[in-house]
Amino acid sequence: MRSARQLQAEAWRAVVQALGPADALRYRILFEPGEGDYAAEREALFGDLTTDDWIDLVKRRRESDGS
Repeated sequence: MRSARQLQAEAWRAVVQALGPADALRYRILFEPGEGDYAAEREALFGDLTTDDWIDLVKRRRESDGS
């Protein structure tokens, strides 16, 4: 039986062979974990804004931009 590291290396070689190096890397990036705490950042940026608040903000922005 292969070790987890062996299986991972073998699988990566198969992905690179099947997709090519550039697309294999793009594929791998899809599964890389992000950094930070999105929930905390979202709360700090947007606080208690509701969907209706966002809609109002967009409408006012469009009106002020003449869009």
